[in-house]
Amino acid sequence: MRPFKAFRKKSAELFKFIKSIFSKKTLKRIADELTNPAQSDGLKAFSAGLGIFIGIIPLWGLQTLAAVFVAVAFRLNKTLVVIFSQISFPPFLPLILFFSYGIGKHWTGAAAGANINSRLRQYLFGSVTLAFLAGLMVGLLTYTILKLTKAIKQYQSAVRLKKILPVP
Repeated sequence: MRPFKAFRKKSAELFKFIKSIFSKKTLKRIADELTNPAQSDGLKAFSAGLGIFIGIIPLWGLQTLAAVFVAVAFRLNKTLVVIFSQISFPPFLPLILFFSYGIGKHWTGAAAGANINSRLRQYLFGSVTLAFLAGLMVGLLTYTILKLTKAIKQYQSAVRLKKILPVP
């Protein structure tokens, strides 16, 4: 009976954590950081991509600490780096492991009956490659979205201004 209670308690804690990630307060903070006019779109996109990179590389429990250290050292957007580094939470972890092994197989050419050292090397090579590719893709996607959002806002402002001040 005791293990079931512990499982229920841990499940409730995990659900509470996941719910807090998608709360209105957290999403508003992310949106505020993404729309912060004091920072360039490139810096925001680099912060997001670097956060994903740090979240995927195999630092096993030190991702947040590494994210804070790198964000402070390079004067990046600390909030974005830390938030994006949280990609390795339990629902995404099996996908990260699966893709890391799959990508690492192309680097190492590991056979099915390989020993633990070759499997570890396959995972390490694959996870660093996956981290680089995912960070690059998220950074480019974030940059594109930020630029498009800015262009749409400028267009909407121009249309509103044109309605207020008609040009003869």
